[in-house]
Amino acid sequence: MAVVVPGQTPPQWQLYAGMPCWIELITTNLEQAKEFYANLFDWQYETHSDPLSGEHVIALREGYPVASLRAASGEESAWRLYLATADCDQAVAEAESHGATLTVPVNHVPKVGRKAVLMGPSDAEFGLLEPEETWEFDVGLPGTLMWAELVTIRAQTADVFFGELFGYGAQQFGTEHRSDYSVWYLGEDSVLARVSMIREFITEATKPHWLLYLGVEAELGTDELVHRAIANGGRVRVNPYDSSMGRMAVLRDPTGARFAVIDPTQAGEYGTAANFDAYGD
Repeated sequence: MAVVVPGQTPPQWQLYAGMPCWIELITTNLEQAKEFYANLFDWQYETHSDPLSGEHVIALREGYPVASLRAASGEESAWRLYLATADCDQAVAEAESHGATLTVPVNHVPKVGRKAVLMGPSDAEFGLLEPEETWEFDVGLPGTLMWAELVTIRAQTADVFFGELFGYGAQQFGTEHRSDYSVWYLGEDSVLARVSMIREFITEATKPHWLLYLGVEAELGTDELVHRAIANGGRVRVNPYDSSMGRMAVLRDPTGARFAVIDPTQAGEYGTAANFDAYGD
């Protein structure tokens, strides 16, 4: 799969540099996580072993890759977002020149591509992926990635860093000190958002993070999926509520990884969650 710069080639069948192109769950209990997401989204799994990259599990929905899962080396579970690049080594060097720190060196994952993980200057990890020619990644459907937000206190730092790295344009909503939400664009396509943490909700334990939104089947609905998540050991961080994007909720899986779910068929007016725990555990 070719990775191109917006404006230099036609957008059809191309992957722009800077677009989300893979998600990966790093989990403290791989088998428990596999069972949880299979029950939630009907994921099936393929396990691949490689002498250099080790064992990784590819999650598929209706035969198409949607994510990978790996056992964590530490004591925390988290979802990672990977952004596309045409040259992983060059992109790592450029990111480092803008203040990022390499945390997982460049390595090759069969059927996925060459990838690396960095800590950005906004204090949140992100991945870079140079996809293989055979790369596939289903998005925009139930059980797949729908949207992603970088939640950070260093909002302006994030805007500058990722803007310099990928050439994102931005449209800001809200104010700098309250409800500051910025959508990042490549050309005319919105690809990501950056959320500025609300200061009164921040504690010493608060960490910047990516919030990944996974799609919900319209026939099931967000509320019923939340009930299913609880029945399978998940926890609710933000109760289901309505937004212009759809009916959404924020959950943690049984191993502690935070993620959001959304039913875009229920897009409507903004609502208020009955409980709101945006950053805490």
